[in-house]
Amino acid sequence: MKLKYYLKKKYNEFRFNLCANENPLYLFFYKYLYRPPKNSLSEFLDKYSKENAPLTFLQIGANDGFIYDPIQKFIKRDNWKGIMLEPQPFVFKQYLTKIHGKRKEILPINAAFSTNDGKTLLYTLAFSKERWATGLSSFNKAVLLEKIKDGTILKKAKKEGVSLPANEKDWIKAIEINSISPNTLISRFGKEKINLLAIDTEGFDFEIIKMLDLSKISPEVIIFEEIHFDQPTINACQAYLKNYGYTYNRIKKDVYATKF
Repeated sequence: MKLKYYLKKKYNEFRFNLCANENPLYLFFYKYLYRPPKNSLSEFLDKYSKENAPLTFLQIGANDGFIYDPIQKFIKRDNWKGIMLEPQPFVFKQYLTKIHGKRKEILPINAAFSTNDGKTLLYTLAFSKERWATGLSSFNKAVLLEKIKDGTILKKAKKEGVSLPANEKDWIKAIEINSISPNTLISRFGKEKINLLAIDTEGFDFEIIKMLDLSKISPEVIIFEEIHFDQPTINACQAYLKNYGYTYNRIKKDVYATKF
């Protein structure tokens, strides 16, 4: 493992532990000193959370709940409550159960969001369990194939210093995981209204949105990425959300749809 990569990994582990352990200085920083970057998703979430906290949220594709997670700082600062869904068993056990482990109002669930309760397949990188690798896991194998084709995976693997299988076909591994249906998942909220829906499923975000009955749960805010969408999918997603009364806002790779 290269030195720069190793040092960054250790720094992230240090920050993760501060967050997971509810370190007073860590919490103080986000409560009193934190200023989000201008014209960013964080700037929007910062304002929305301050004005509406405590929020009830649903996060689908939570991964470790920390690195690149747009909501973790606001969960801590403004005492959000909700459910975090993550299908990867290793990531769920090693990280997600710990990041908000001291908060009983946060429920992590180890399952994939699917049409039915049962089992489904997730496509993962077979040679690494580092955060960059688990973050690329997808229900759409084509997403990983594209990352191989454009050199993203090779570049990141070199940074980590990991050896790659000789055959590219062995880079991807399909794993069978638990799945949870929309009705079962939403029933876990009881009569609690979901204020915010956060989705990060590496190209599957629009499919997730369509699986939910927005006419019933009607969250005020939906955040997701359209970076893996082709233009027809972007157009379809915009039209779909606008049909449910949402305003579509794009900031770089992030989208937040609002219904106030």
